[in-house]
Amino acid sequence: MKFVKILLPTLLLVNVFVQAQQPTATSVNATPADKIGLQEAVDVALKNNLSIKQSGLAVEGSLNTYDQSKWARYPNLNGSANLNLFSGRNINPYTNGIITNTVGSNGFGLSSGVTIFDGFQTRNNIALNQTNLEVARLDLQAMKNTITLNVVVAYLNVLSQEDLLAIAQRQVEVSRIQLERTQKMVNAGSVPETNLFDIQAQLANDEVQVVNAENAIITAKLTLKQLLNVAADRNLDVVRIEVPNPNIAPYPNSANEVYDIAQGFLADVQAADMRIKAAQKAVDIAKGLKYPVVSAFANANTSTTTAAEKVLVSQKIVETEAGYVDVAGVRYPVIALLPTTSTSTEKIGYFRQLGGNVNLSAGISARIPIFNGYNAKYRTTGAVIQQKQAEVQAENVRLRLRQDIETAYVNMSNSAKKYSALGNQVRALEESYRAAEARYNVGSLNSLDYSISKTNLDRARANQIQAKYDYIFRIKILDYYQNKPLNF
Repeated sequence: MKFVKILLPTLLLVNVFVQAQQPTATSVNATPADKIGLQEAVDVALKNNLSIKQSGLAVEGSLNTYDQSKWARYPNLNGSANLNLFSGRNINPYTNGIITNTVGSNGFGLSSGVTIFDGFQTRNNIALNQTNLEVARLDLQAMKNTITLNVVVAYLNVLSQEDLLAIAQRQVEVSRIQLERTQKMVNAGSVPETNLFDIQAQLANDEVQVVNAENAIITAKLTLKQLLNVAADRNLDVVRIEVPNPNIAPYPNSANEVYDIAQGFLADVQAADMRIKAAQKAVDIAKGLKYPVVSAFANANTSTTTAAEKVLVSQKIVETEAGYVDVAGVRYPVIALLPTTSTSTEKIGYFRQLGGNVNLSAGISARIPIFNGYNAKYRTTGAVIQQKQAEVQAENVRLRLRQDIETAYVNMSNSAKKYSALGNQVRALEESYRAAEARYNVGSLNSLDYSISKTNLDRARANQIQAKYDYIFRIKILDYYQNKPLNF
């Protein structure tokens, strides 16, 4: 698992107590330190972590894609409009006759279409996007779990280094007291002056250990600050929490039981399974390319033109001389009433054209795949390969989970044995040191043997603190695999 790889380097920080560091004092901070508790540290890390923000945006993107794909089931509706100007020799859009003058036209339209059947590609695409959304959410949760665990580990590491500093400071106090006693004994002539030099060297060594412990705290806090994504120069102190001495009783669950629980809820495993489902839907989509696509459509259009004219026909009776009639030598004109027809043109109004030129159409179309370069075949084959890859990846996730749990379980068992053995060692060395101190104070033990006895006890106490927190780390890893709270 990812968090195990992040965790191990952090655990190594507990060893810096016994390593040489450059002297750096922690008391030079000019501003009061900000106190932060464990839960607050987790909340700040989850809020500030950039990878979590990226995963959150990935969830939003997947949700947007999923919502968009659902609307593909519904008809579309589009409008159109155009405004044209024609000059020179053109076709009269109203009469289809030839014209040479400048003509303008205007048109509007509505079109709608809906897919009736597409080989279930739309339905499967919706299911695919829904699965991808769930994968994105699980990936986000897995990242939050990893960050939470790493913050807990870093927080405990600060506490462990502070405990080691307290031990180192107590060692300095003991050495100073012993130095005063030795000085008095040298002044009294009961012990040689070389004993004083040995105790002074012991005190100097203890003071170096204090500096090393202070530097280790600075390093541990820096690791915590980086996980919180806050400034490295921010003065930050952790709230002390009671970390009880661990119980050496056998862990209540076996490694197999821990694995069975872990694979049922861990987001990493669930995400791997969901990727298999997504790959299966991709196969179904590819198979849908083999089927015809049946669609329905409808259109409504209208237009106007400046060339649109109507012909007006008018008739009237005109009196005209049709000839003469001679009556008794008198000529009388013959008046004939003849009908006459006249024509004129009148522009057709804009809105009248819009209402009169409406045309409607509707129909059903089918696109039948006959030969498309074996596109459906190769798409299906590729999708099947990706499905198999997802299945192998899911098996690999479970394998790594089992191996990580087995390793964590063995490490926990080893840490329990080490912690128990160190407890016995500390108790034995405490008795040995008390006896050595009593003998030294009466002058029956030389300073070298006394220093060796004290150094052995100091080292054992430091090792016991390290073993305590290491054992707690190992237990919390197994608790994490079982979705148990990471509190104390």
